[in-house]
Amino acid sequence: MKTINKFNLKNGLLAASIMVLGTTACTNNFEELNTDPTGLTSSQAQQVGSFMQEAQRSIYYNQTNGNWEYQLIQNLNADLYSGYLAIPTPFASNNNNSQYVMMDGWNNQGFKDYFLHVMKPCVTLLETQTADDYVAIAKILKVAGMSKAVDTYGPMPYSKAVKGGIFIEYDSEEAIYKSFFEDLADATQRLTAFVQKSGDVPARLNFDLMCGKSHTTWLQFANTLRLRLAMRVVKVAPDLAKKEAEAAVANPYGVLEKVNIEVKDENTRNPLMVICRDYNDCSIGASFESILKGYNDPRLAKMALPVGWMNKGDIKDKSGKETNSIGKIYGVRNGFEVPTAGEYKMYSIPMVNTDGKDPMSTDYPLPIMKRAESYFLRAEGALRGWAMKGTAEDFYKEGIRVSFDDYKVSADYNAYIEGTTLAADYVDPHNPALNMKGMNDVPVKFMTGGTNEQKLQQIITQKWIAGFPEGLNAWSEYRRTGYPKLFPIIANKSAFPELTTLGIRRLPFCQSEKSFNRQGYDSGVKILEARGGKDNIATRLWWDTPAGNF
Repeated sequence: MKTINKFNLKNGLLAASIMVLGTTACTNNFEELNTDPTGLTSSQAQQVGSFMQEAQRSIYYNQTNGNWEYQLIQNLNADLYSGYLAIPTPFASNNNNSQYVMMDGWNNQGFKDYFLHVMKPCVTLLETQTADDYVAIAKILKVAGMSKAVDTYGPMPYSKAVKGGIFIEYDSEEAIYKSFFEDLADATQRLTAFVQKSGDVPARLNFDLMCGKSHTTWLQFANTLRLRLAMRVVKVAPDLAKKEAEAAVANPYGVLEKVNIEVKDENTRNPLMVICRDYNDCSIGASFESILKGYNDPRLAKMALPVGWMNKGDIKDKSGKETNSIGKIYGVRNGFEVPTAGEYKMYSIPMVNTDGKDPMSTDYPLPIMKRAESYFLRAEGALRGWAMKGTAEDFYKEGIRVSFDDYKVSADYNAYIEGTTLAADYVDPHNPALNMKGMNDVPVKFMTGGTNEQKLQQIITQKWIAGFPEGLNAWSEYRRTGYPKLFPIIANKSAFPELTTLGIRRLPFCQSEKSFNRQGYDSGVKILEARGGKDNIATRLWWDTPAGNF
């Protein structure tokens, strides 16, 4: 890591940090509407575009191209806890988030930046714009970004966050999720009417980095996001979940099927690849290796680089014996205490560039949502008896198929979906003490005669594979379902031994809130205490219930 030690979270009122900046205005002037399809003056359009692009870049955070922000916001927590990735670096002498010693200087970053770079620009747009498509897209972006914040911390200063004042009261996750659904319902209604009347109007979307300047794609993204969030609350609000999920699927323009949602911007580098390639701070996780190797999954070779990609010669273990690991894919056990920085070069780094042109490119788009997810969400909905316009098995297989298409390994699809193997045992190339029996105990072949719980495990496991490397959604789904089954961490140095197998449930609130928004912070703690929890890593979020009991 190049910059974490230089990072200094500036204290300040959250109220001040998310005050709305700047003003723009729509115009109904007939001449301008005829000369500019956005209906805005050039300066107004520039401001709108600036706010829209700021929010888009900040969902999978890379606002300043510093890359370290993403490392703090997501990579050093959710990416690890999802089972996707691991740290081969002994940060803070192996007393860091990986060992469940929570680093406030790391964990505070997301609490601040989601408000500064998603909430603030979106609220600015919502307070100044009246055009249906702009209002809809601002609402979609706000939900897409702030749902990640809520799924990380839990209660947040949300509804009153832009109202001003010295103290900002927190809202419960339940209240915020209901607001998400209201925003998405309104956004999809506005966009549906717009598309039915005008179709796609690319000239109005010059700011669009995510959806190919297509109003229809924005609508399908919103429907799929609504479906995702509906599934998130299925165990605590089943009626609400069913209602929102069925509404998303019933929309005449449907959910994502043909395209993935990615931020494509020539001025933006992929922060994960920078962290891997330039910082040497990230490897694939052992659970990821175990599951994909056990399934003989051809996507693994497109998702991880073999050991030795950047090294000359073989790598020796502690005794000086060559490991013969060059050219092979190895993951890292989470929570492992790395002896010396740079010693663990025999592990594989993730690869996010699927086009095969340059595996180490940092120019690859920022992942927001894969189209495969929509199929797996509908598979689970169908399994629950909801109106998803298809069967669980068909959606499950189609989700795998489109993921295979994305990775250009379609020739292996038919054999893969008939696979009956389970997760492979993990063998550490350096330290046999870290070896572990494979844990995820369902095959790829759909278990038509299995229990709903087994089928759910299959669906979530394949959604987890297809969603790589977006770790926050994967971590949320792991907390919601307990799937896929992940290896326990090696060294749990927290005060909660049960988290060795359960994993961390949330990040603590931003610590500066205790000093600068104490009444607001206390209101958030009260919400957690009402559920029997505290402001710590063991407290479950509102939608996070014990796994099982489909």
